[in-house]
Amino acid sequence: MNVLTHINEIYTAPYYRRHPLESLRYTYAKWKFAAHRLKTPEEFLRRLNIPMARALSGYDRWRPFFEQVIQRVKDKQGHQGGVSIEDGIILYSLVRSIEPEYLIETGVAAGVSNSFINAALVDNGHGTLYSIELPPAVSVAGVHEDGGVFAWPESGVGWAVPREIRNAIGNRNVLILEDVRHALPRILKALPRVDLFFHDDLHTPDHMYWEYEAVWPHLGSQGLLLSDDSNFAWIRFCRKHGLHEFQCANLQRLTAIRKP
Repeated sequence: MNVLTHINEIYTAPYYRRHPLESLRYTYAKWKFAAHRLKTPEEFLRRLNIPMARALSGYDRWRPFFEQVIQRVKDKQGHQGGVSIEDGIILYSLVRSIEPEYLIETGVAAGVSNSFINAALVDNGHGTLYSIELPPAVSVAGVHEDGGVFAWPESGVGWAVPREIRNAIGNRNVLILEDVRHALPRILKALPRVDLFFHDDLHTPDHMYWEYEAVWPHLGSQGLLLSDDSNFAWIRFCRKHGLHEFQCANLQRLTAIRKP
């Protein structure tokens, strides 16, 4: 953990400046995650009992498009709002392996994670992704509670998703431009279950914990709960539900639970 970078993260986040105890918990969580960081996507997937034979089936076909979307976002706005290639491999592999019917992601931004998930759904031939993002006019307004300052709203939600992926997925990706606190409860109520949930919107512990708790009762058997940029909220959630084997294992602070 880079100390100066960590101090800057706390200083630039209004939430942590107002909640000094939470800043200490954030420090503790980052230390724990650093100590239990996994080395490869394959190691991450094995811990979730994901069959590797199917996990990357079809990945090579999409590889140039994945590299393209990551490079486009990097060139325009740094890595702001985009997952790494390693995280993307995990997302693609999980969707290919468990063949989910109902998926939810919170936080679309430029569309990096969206590209990996949708490409896997295209290869599966079934499944619908519900993507929740704030309207661009709201997202672009100043510094967010977690310290985020976003450039993607200038180009629109999912602007970097390759045309080939967008055309192939069609209406099986439902984009909802609304505050997640209003949209998520409504979607959860409408769906028979959730097979995969991916958090990647506001990264304050209160908000993240709320999302985990909201989704957990709706997650189907063997369903997956994933979180990017995890913090103490993840550890707290795992402790509450007795999910100790999942509370610290991570790849670049991407964490996951497979529901019993």
